[in-house]
Amino acid sequence: MKIQSVSFQELPFSKLFKDYLSGSENLTSFFEFDPFSEPDYQKRADTIHFTTNRDHVADALLKFNHRFDAQDQTIESIEKLRNGKTVTVVTGQQLILFGGPLFTIYKIITAIVYAKRLEKSLKRPVIPVFWMADEDHDYREAATLNVPQSDDINPLFYESEEPGYKRVSEIGFGTNFNEFKNQLKELLPETDFSNNLWNLMNSCYSDSETFGSAFGKLILKLFGKHGLILAGSNDHDIKKLLQKPLTRSIKKAAEIEKILIDTSKKLLTSGYHNQVTVQNSNLFWIDDKDARKKISFADGEWIVEGSKRKWSSDSLVEEILEQPNRFSPNVFLRPVLQNFLIPVVAYVAGPGEVAYYAQMRAFYEHFRLKMPIILPRFSATLIEGGIDRIIGKLPFKISDYSERIEDLESMYLKRADTPDIEPLFQKWKDSVREVSESGINRVAGIDPTLKKSADKTVTQFFTELDKLKGKVYRSIKEDEKVQLKRIQRIQENLFPGMNLQEREVAFFYFMNKYDVDLWDRLLTQFESEDPSTHKLIYV
Repeated sequence: MKIQSVSFQELPFSKLFKDYLSGSENLTSFFEFDPFSEPDYQKRADTIHFTTNRDHVADALLKFNHRFDAQDQTIESIEKLRNGKTVTVVTGQQLILFGGPLFTIYKIITAIVYAKRLEKSLKRPVIPVFWMADEDHDYREAATLNVPQSDDINPLFYESEEPGYKRVSEIGFGTNFNEFKNQLKELLPETDFSNNLWNLMNSCYSDSETFGSAFGKLILKLFGKHGLILAGSNDHDIKKLLQKPLTRSIKKAAEIEKILIDTSKKLLTSGYHNQVTVQNSNLFWIDDKDARKKISFADGEWIVEGSKRKWSSDSLVEEILEQPNRFSPNVFLRPVLQNFLIPVVAYVAGPGEVAYYAQMRAFYEHFRLKMPIILPRFSATLIEGGIDRIIGKLPFKISDYSERIEDLESMYLKRADTPDIEPLFQKWKDSVREVSESGINRVAGIDPTLKKSADKTVTQFFTELDKLKGKVYRSIKEDEKVQLKRIQRIQENLFPGMNLQEREVAFFYFMNKYDVDLWDRLLTQFESEDPSTHKLIYV
């Protein structure tokens, strides 16, 4: 497995993300620490202000992880949290069917690699944690997966029998799921590793599981051996430990809204975008049908959208204390809950997450917290042997393939090193004409009646030259056609749907081709890498 690096500056990432990686002074004030500074990790670890009872946290996480058939290494990691020196490297992601796109894997690998690395440099226990976004309710996103099929992406959507308005983690697969799995299995090529893949998937995904339970089991089966812990807030015991930040989000709502608005305006003024729109509430309500509904503040009351349910601020605080699991955080509040539940030295973020963390520094401070180190996840493109063999036959860099296919084809035809046929054949004809003229004159001098025959012979030769020129043109066009097909194939593999491979392709697709231990092998390779560049991984 060979790894090469490509600068993020050459790839389709946001200006904010590229500037963050390059340490631009325009962005430094929006973050607390430098993700590539070793002293900053020590500083962050030494200044973590963690007040939640560690034993209560460990007890809650033990119950939580046992739901997902936690291995001994995960249990050992949870027990380490009772130690007052233990810190964590956290990442997280939505619970997408069959694990989701490749970037889910890259996030987890980054957390594990850096937890090991920091444990050595900080000389204290450092635990990798995957925060399951088990309160999200975007069912369509969670139930859609992209599978490469004949050099194209085939999006599949699973329609559960249960209502899609619930928190996705709670939605069961139901009786149609086995049929869906069989359909998916037929789309994948049969390989030496297919049985290993489906033995793994069938041990996690069945009609009796939910999106949450199946996802958690899959992640722990793949990475529990590395001591990875699962966490999430859709849990009664865990939510009880988070009542303080939940109630503060109500008591100080006006101040919080102003803080987020002010920071978001500063970002815009600095030339960046706002990843998340600021609302006057950062909470959702779970109604009697288990639907997750937005809470808004208006005219001194907290109102559930599309409902008659209302609270005053005091009564809403009381309700949170009585029924904490009826309330769910939004994208801003979730990171704060993470820092109240576990001591976070670093959060492993994707490019979009880095952008919304840029809106949050003062938000953390309002909760008497410091923003953790925001560590960019590893970003990578897997290059298979069939693609590697043809990339060298084309005059493009890997990053060029993010362009439109029409532009790539035009660029190729302009760059193609093909002979200029017209001058070649014109020169040939001119040479023949020059040589033939003296020959024709000599023949005519011997017998004038043969001049027409001599002229005809030369004309026939020119006709044959034109036929040959046509064959040469067809040969070049055929070669161009082969190359243009190669361009299309490479782009569809590396930038499917005009997007980065890591954002589109379901990671189980590569497990089917290279076995279920592929990610362990990649993790080993990444132990000596850092995420400051995009990686090309030749598998």
